[in-house]
Amino acid sequence: MPDMSRRERKKKETREKIFSNAMQLFRLQGFAATSVEQITQHADVGKGTFYNYFPTKEAVILEFSRRTYQHLVNDGRQKPSLSTRQRLGTLLRDWTEFMINDREIAWVTVRNREGADYDMSLHYGLLAILTVGQQNNEISCEFDPAFLAESLEGMMVQHFIRWFVSGVGDLHKEMNHALSVFLDGLSEKQQEA
Repeated sequence: MPDMSRRERKKKETREKIFSNAMQLFRLQGFAATSVEQITQHADVGKGTFYNYFPTKEAVILEFSRRTYQHLVNDGRQKPSLSTRQRLGTLLRDWTEFMINDREIAWVTVRNREGADYDMSLHYGLLAILTVGQQNNEISCEFDPAFLAESLEGMMVQHFIRWFVSGVGDLHKEMNHALSVFLDGLSEKQQEA
């Protein structure tokens, strides 16, 4: 790939400067308390420049979500020797850590899950793991892997929402239970005679 032109490099640097300053302010004073004006002051750019790169504050969070989910998914791909259960467990553990550690940012990410800009990285990560699990005969091929990915992602998000809104519970434990229900079902195990 040829080197970036000076102009492309400057655009990338400006986008990154806006992004990193916004994330720093979101973590320092909260998403709602941070204005676009504060972000542009810290990044030393004009308001118009901010809007050239990000149409809203939420778009900065979407970018953060994309980067985070992509990192989580790539980490999972680095461990092909693990079973499907282990890979899903690792992904859910890491996702849960992100949701706990960046609680307010995670809430904004979940609240903005609709529309054309919705980040599908988590879904595609789950889909890839589940597809390989089917190919390896570790999970049933009865269901389309996209349906399975949507189902597991839905469980994950619902448990996060309940945990966030109620402010109680152990999110790691809930995610482990959700994964067990997803992989093992609800049926009572039949004891062999």
